[in-house]
Amino acid sequence: MEDNRYGFAPVWDTALRFLHWWNASLMALMLTTGAVFVIAGHHDMKESTEAALLTAHAIIGFLLGAGLLARVLWLFMGTGSARWTDMLPLSAPQRKVFWGTIRYYLKGLRGSPPLYFGHNPFAGLIYLGFFAIACVQVVSGAVFLGLPEDLRGKSVIHEVHEAGFVLIILFIAAHLTAVFVHELKERHGLISAMVHGRKTFTREERDLLSGEYP
Repeated sequence: MEDNRYGFAPVWDTALRFLHWWNASLMALMLTTGAVFVIAGHHDMKESTEAALLTAHAIIGFLLGAGLLARVLWLFMGTGSARWTDMLPLSAPQRKVFWGTIRYYLKGLRGSPPLYFGHNPFAGLIYLGFFAIACVQVVSGAVFLGLPEDLRGKSVIHEVHEAGFVLIILFIAAHLTAVFVHELKERHGLISAMVHGRKTFTREERDLLSGEYP
């Protein structure tokens, strides 16, 4: 009788997981304080309260910038699934998963999802796009802080920052939806793997991924 039970495979290293939760937590705080600014823009806010909120938003932004920089560096300095080469459809197997994922989505998630070890290369492209938007968001926020107060509301930087705010919310909504869908359909423990670093695969899946499985 074939043993096809699920087993653990180490996929995400400690640095990648730490940076993921660091950036995710700070992003949530950034969006929260940013939302307060948007809501309070239609109401009066005490000057001292506004200054304190802006200071907190700025500190969180700089911490997030440090986390994003570290994650970008880890794309080149890390190994295995942490590297940028794991996120893009560069090899023939990655391109197969890339197009297979698109077909899977177009079929309404019917059939078997494509099998992959680390990053799904379709999602990887979206993640890299998110890194770019998040970096622009941090830079535009820093530039905005450096402007005189009387120019902040009229600056195109303010519009760029607000557009980035909306794009990041849309990405997070799409990301969380995709994570839960893939968690249910693929059954690889995607969410828990970002905590302990290990995804689950059957023996048959491990054999098919023998070239990638440690």
